[in-house]
Amino acid sequence: MGNVQGMLATARSLLGTTEKPPGSNRNAITKWYGFTGPWCDMAVSYVAAHSDNLSAIGGKYALTTAHARAFQKKGRWHYGIGGIRPGDIVFFDWSGSRSIGAIDHVGIVEAVHANRTITTLEGNTSNAFLRRRRSSACVVGYGRPAYQAGSAPMPSGDGILRVGSKGKAVSTLQKNLNTMQQAGLTVDGEFGPATQKAVKVFQTNHHLLADGEFGPQSAAMMKAALAGKTAPIRPRALIAAAGALEVDGMFGPATCAALQRVLNSREKAGLEVDGAFGPLTITAFQKFLKVTADGIVGPKTVTALQNHLAVPTSGDWDAATNRALQKALNAGSF
Repeated sequence: MGNVQGMLATARSLLGTTEKPPGSNRNAITKWYGFTGPWCDMAVSYVAAHSDNLSAIGGKYALTTAHARAFQKKGRWHYGIGGIRPGDIVFFDWSGSRSIGAIDHVGIVEAVHANRTITTLEGNTSNAFLRRRRSSACVVGYGRPAYQAGSAPMPSGDGILRVGSKGKAVSTLQKNLNTMQQAGLTVDGEFGPATQKAVKVFQTNHHLLADGEFGPQSAAMMKAALAGKTAPIRPRALIAAAGALEVDGMFGPATCAALQRVLNSREKAGLEVDGAFGPLTITAFQKFLKVTADGIVGPKTVTALQNHLAVPTSGDWDAATNRALQKALNAGSF
């Protein structure tokens, strides 16, 4: 019988699982799934299947948007991170749109912290299965699996404030509406017709669907408006400042971010330094190495990297290649 503890233990056992080579989407997880492609939700499915929790997460998924909508359809979805627990399946949109249709990535919540950050266990992050610390800025929402051994009750509501909602979040909304548009609302924490009308005015003024429900997109716009911005503020990745890399042979976010900084400096690549080895970074990397920029890290790209680093050429991006890369990045000689 599956439970949260089994889900987390199985996920932890995958830490360090990598793609071979990086950027190929090829590993034991994609082989098990039977499909070579972005594998963050395949990893969630793999973990669930190997801990007797596949039915708890709703079945086998590779498409994050479909998985989130399945949780929503079953009444097991919540926008944002309010009430999130270890074992929940958390979905991200790096653009910060808070829209299910824009979900980019998914992970398993391992721990929840008082400063509105979470620790997650994720596949397909810097070409590996790794532990991450994430802020709430890019979280669209989470699904709560129906663990057979028992799950925590879902929070009341789905994270959207609407007529009938009550509490501190409604009071904050009322204060913000009074600040932004002199709505004249009584700050009583009760979402009634007057608050609904004020929300519709706010949504109309900011070119949002005026449905009178204060959801993730309205919240993102409110945050921007309070900061004097006319468009939602795009969240930034939590990446450590530039500095000496640990020469550990792991191509993780810090190493990827250092590589991105070099590509921006040497090649004017214009990459966002987010520590993610995605298509734009891969193609910029290939252009730097003077190989075909097809966005696929195969033996030719790896051999070119090894030639550049003056290490034995095997076409296999291994720990020795990563250590050589880290040393070159630290020395400023890459």
